[in-house]
Amino acid sequence: MTPVDWCSKLQTTVETATFGSEHVAARTATEPILDLRLTPRYLEVPLHGPRFMFGENESVVDTASVPHSKLHKRHNALSCHRTREAIAAGITGFHHIVGTAKPAGVLSKHWGHSSIWETLRPLMFW
Repeated sequence: MTPVDWCSKLQTTVETATFGSEHVAARTATEPILDLRLTPRYLEVPLHGPRFMFGENESVVDTASVPHSKLHKRHNALSCHRTREAIAAGITGFHHIVGTAKPAGVLSKHWGHSSIWETLRPLMFW
């Protein structure tokens, strides 16, 4: 009974490190959440609590979630602040998830059946 939005697309910027790439991905995920919250509010549908985002890079999740963390590269800071603003407003919650437990990893990586079955089974037999 909960709407889920999932997308996969090519990033429009090139990053030299995973840290910057994960911040861009978090910002890219935050923007549709803001849009998806706005439409029900126009229809006067009450919304309770934050929407959830999950990331497997723990340092990116911590940097975006902790208000006093500091970034030195401006382009990373811009993406981080957009995500951090939504977290501070209570619109989103950004949580760390282990890479092997991430359902999207089933679609993006090559796995052996036995190593991914516990993650895949709830998706197949809901």
